[in-house]
Amino acid sequence: MSQQPQRIVITREDIERLIEERNSLTALLDVVRQNLALITQTLNELRSAKDMLSMLSGGNVQDTYAGVGGGVFIRASPVQGERVLVGVGANYVIEMDIPYAINYIESRIKEFEDLKSKLDAQSADIAKRISDIDNFLLYISAAIRQQQQSQR
Repeated sequence: MSQQPQRIVITREDIERLIEERNSLTALLDVVRQNLALITQTLNELRSAKDMLSMLSGGNVQDTYAGVGGGVFIRASPVQGERVLVGVGANYVIEMDIPYAINYIESRIKEFEDLKSKLDAQSADIAKRISDIDNFLLYISAAIRQQQQSQR
């Protein structure tokens, strides 16, 4: 007893819906990747700030340059035990002791690392779904071509 190949019935509307879903997922994947790039940049900035604060708290910095905006920097000589201003969002800054600022930055780094992990997982899920759709569309295309050739 020979087994007949499975027959798949798919309409043009089904294919169009798959293509629309693929296009939407591709746009979503682009947004997720842009967000990942921003998060990576933010993580790099936070780690750099934490490293600088650690050097300051250890008294390892004699002279440095401090940004005053617009790409302008001034020479500064930090004093041991000096407090720093830390941006906390919505254009607000808080004056903090350096150890407290380091702890605050570490907590922000953890938040962004967690967010990055979630977005990495989302990105992988979206990319897999796009790949699944592509593979299915290729399968349908090959089946249609094979059917057309066998009818000749």
